Amino acid sequence: MGTCALNSIEDVRMLVGLAQSSEEPLIVFDGDDECLIVMRPAVFERILFDTDLLNCADRASLCL
Repeated sequence: MGTCALNSIEDVRMLVGLAQSSEEPLIVFDGDDECLIVMRPAVFERILFDTDLLNCADRASLCL
């Protein structure tokens, strides 16, 4: 996962741009505390449905 300090983000557009350019979730933190995790929909879907990451047989084996 990538990281980014909250004080280095100027506005929401910049945060969205950072998320869009990343192939992994991005942790946005403020000091020592983690504030939020942002990611593109494709990254979120890969985390949910990539059977290699989950060690599952196929998508049909996933029950949401």
